Amino acid sequence: MNENLDSSSEAEVKKTYKSWRNRIFFTVWITYMIYYIGRTNISIAKPFIMDEYGISLGVMGLIGTIFFLAYAFGQFVNGFLGDKIGARRFITIGLIISAVINIFMGVAFDFIWVAFLLWGLNGYFQSMGWAPSVKTIANWHPVEERGKWSSRLATSYLLGGVVSWIIAIFITDTLSLNWRFSFIIPGIIMVFMAIHFYVRNRNAPEECGLPTIEEEYEGKIGMGDFRDDEFVGFKYTAKTVFFTKTVLFASFGLFCLNMVRYGLTDWLPYLLSPEVTGAAEFAVWKSIFYPIGGTIGVLLGAWISDKFAGKRRIPVICAFFILLSLVLLIYTLLPPLDMVFGIPVLILIGILNFAPHALLVATIPMEFGTRKAASAATGFIDGWGYIGAAITTFTSATLIEVAGSWAAFLLWIIVALIGGLVLLADWKSLPERKEFL
Repeated sequence: MNENLDSSSEAEVKKTYKSWRNRIFFTVWITYMIYYIGRTNISIAKPFIMDEYGISLGVMGLIGTIFFLAYAFGQFVNGFLGDKIGARRFITIGLIISAVINIFMGVAFDFIWVAFLLWGLNGYFQSMGWAPSVKTIANWHPVEERGKWSSRLATSYLLGGVVSWIIAIFITDTLSLNWRFSFIIPGIIMVFMAIHFYVRNRNAPEECGLPTIEEEYEGKIGMGDFRDDEFVGFKYTAKTVFFTKTVLFASFGLFCLNMVRYGLTDWLPYLLSPEVTGAAEFAVWKSIFYPIGGTIGVLLGAWISDKFAGKRRIPVICAFFILLSLVLLIYTLLPPLDMVFGIPVLILIGILNFAPHALLVATIPMEFGTRKAASAATGFIDGWGYIGAAITTFTSATLIEVAGSWAAFLLWIIVALIGGLVLLADWKSLPERKEFL
């Protein structure tokens, strides 16, 4: 009789756990997707802003650089704070403030220093989203499933970028509305989604009376008291981040990769815009195929490393880096508006760029940072990545303005190749089993 009761209780707990896992994943996924509509919208608005205010490519590049420097600083700080404060409050605050900033961006360019200030602040508050999101998924999912769930989480920022571009293009091109609405409308959406996130999210299973993933791993399946997600201290999180070799290698890898990723994300819509190519609207819509390829890539990278590399992430990352440099070279040899080969190659660039990106910024922090330091590890890795993004935003703009798009592509090709070769030194890395999973 007792065995039947225990069996029934355990089955009920597992059912409840599964229901909460699905709820938490969807809530975190859609919220971070919405984060992105308040940051990549500027890529579509750039040609209109530059035309209306007479702003040069270099100045627009500097605005992007300020955003990424603030974002990088925020990642270093907020990654550690995310472990302490928890995602539920932290992500909500960041999303609401970023929403307000977006709404005010419609008038920011009347005074260029205001645009610099507001977009820089947007970078900081946007940095409150990703690291706590990774930590939340690490809190809810066991080690053996983190490759799968981290890659699924990474589709949020890819689709967020696509949705952002679609909204902005639809507003400015299809509806012929002023470019200011490409900031205002996303800002309104973000406010409502912040409220939705706060209501639906919980930081960890123990906050719902469920067993922690460590207890689940040990077979202790039963409902318990409602407990806070315990913060184990900055000493633990700092030691985990600064003394884990793979976290340091991943930081360098993301520094290189983000120089390519944000070079393309920030400047591809501009390079394919009618203002540059003189072609019809199809050219700018073509840029959306890059993040669509990326969505395929983030799922593919974790699957390949799980199935064929024994969960070793670095060898797969290295292969993608080297192939990325090669395919970027091929793309430069194609006519800019080529429809037969251009789109498939653009999709392939997205796959090769974002497959290693998801492993670097989601899977590795979960696996090597443990769930207790996952936010700090993510923030540290992502912080270095956005220093790379800050460098490429201004540098790529300058190269395009001075020498043409081929010079920017050459920079991206070289950086991708260097990143892949350096990471070979950490080829055999696997996470160690620690006190926390």
